Amino acid sequence: MRLQVRTRRAAWLGLLAAGCHSVSTPEPEAVTRAFAPRAHATAWRPAGSQIAPVQATEITTAKGATSAVPAGPQIAPVQATAPVQATAPVQATAPAAAPAAEPGNAIDLGVALRLAGVENPAINLAREQVREALAGQLAARSMILPNLNAGANVRLHRGTYQASGGFLRTADIQSLYVGAGARAVGGGPPVTPGVWLFVHLGDAVYERLAAAQRVTVRGGDAAATQNAVLFDVAATYLDLAGAEARLAVLKRGGEEVGEVVRLTAEHARAGTGRKADADRATATAELVRRDTHRAEEDVAVASARLCRLLNLDPALGLRTAGGEVHPVQLVPGDDLEPLVASALAARPEMTARSAAVQEAMTRVRQERVRPWLPTVSVGFSSGAFGGGGGQAPSDFSDLTGRTDFNATAVWTAQNLGFGNRARVRGADAVVGSAVAAYDVVVNQVRREVAEALADTQAAARQIGAARAALAAAEEGFRLEADRTRQGQGLPIETLDSFRQLLDARQEMIRAVVAYNVAQFRLYAAVGAWAAPVAH
Repeated sequence: MRLQVRTRRAAWLGLLAAGCHSVSTPEPEAVTRAFAPRAHATAWRPAGSQIAPVQATEITTAKGATSAVPAGPQIAPVQATAPVQATAPVQATAPAAAPAAEPGNAIDLGVALRLAGVENPAINLAREQVREALAGQLAARSMILPNLNAGANVRLHRGTYQASGGFLRTADIQSLYVGAGARAVGGGPPVTPGVWLFVHLGDAVYERLAAAQRVTVRGGDAAATQNAVLFDVAATYLDLAGAEARLAVLKRGGEEVGEVVRLTAEHARAGTGRKADADRATATAELVRRDTHRAEEDVAVASARLCRLLNLDPALGLRTAGGEVHPVQLVPGDDLEPLVASALAARPEMTARSAAVQEAMTRVRQERVRPWLPTVSVGFSSGAFGGGGGQAPSDFSDLTGRTDFNATAVWTAQNLGFGNRARVRGADAVVGSAVAAYDVVVNQVRREVAEALADTQAAARQIGAARAALAAAEEGFRLEADRTRQGQGLPIETLDSFRQLLDARQEMIRAVVAYNVAQFRLYAAVGAWAAPVAH
């Protein structure tokens, strides 16, 4: 256990040393390079569903900065297309910058995504299932190859035996065989040939096709798992960045309200203000301090969630590099139909389910031809054979060379053919189930894209509303502060404006984080992030 923890920490530190800074810096680098699924030659699609894949490969943020967000290792990237330049629909940013994190615990989004590709158990499990399918494909390809057997057998007989004519005779018989194969007795060929091919010709052909399609299914499922995990990592990272930004806003607000507390206390002592005003300011400061503690808890929870997704020790206390939180647009356009079309063409779940339909169809053809193709047994043996007995010139002759060749073809109608018919019907039912599963995934993809787009549009409107509220709160607080500095009011009169400004700052951060998470959800929903695991 200690060795595993040290290995994971070493891997994390190595990736961290090679990484860049967080996308939450004042000049954000939250641009993502899109990946599209690799084309499969045998992909099955229902009529009318041949749709062009996603074309976006590069996005630009509100301030024009670009950067690459890599996927996990062993991922095949898409053939690059012309980049699509898209700017964020809103220009507002969070009002406060989070403090810089400790260098030993700071992590950026690119490093987090690479760590997820290396250490996440769900992705690793999906990759092992791909390896298992590849092993099954190798076994299916090898069915047409013969087995190699080598051995020896000794036969000793003493007493009565029945000859071919039905006569009972007493004889002493002994024999020895050594070479390719075994159990060579009398004039018959070895029961176990040295080179032996035993296979049904239909299985030799169709098992190979079905195994290739099963590999495609496992690869698509693995890519879908990777797509989901990388979105979870990105969303958790953004939640962590937002929690840190809110914490910074609250700490800044604590300093500002502390000044109000000091001034109201001085006015109360000088008699120019009321003690109730000083108590009210103190209570407000305590509420801000309580919210700060909650924000610290939110940061710790988000850090622990990110560590869990990266399979790291939660005691590491991961942090982002700090800075302002900016809205980032990863998927250009807000038209639902093109996005759904792109998702249906690019999502790895579609590739996996279409390959599952193909595999089921292959099984149907395999069962239909089963009674018409034979089971073939071909054997060849070569070795040294010798023997003797009571009626032979010697008890045991010298070993001499012996070769045997035997070929057999057998056609089988299981249970008078009714067994074969039952197998065909069962395979047909599997095809129906696979097609139904394909339709379920189509509806799921459409729903996820529609929901993600709706979330993105709603979050964009929330940013607009939060921006207007923040501007009004800043202007109100500025006017109240100017009035107080000019001696036209008491410091306590700025308390309501301060509270509104503090709430507006936090709401702005929440809106920006919600928009960015919705963009990543839409990015994953259209399949731009999921590349099939390399075979």
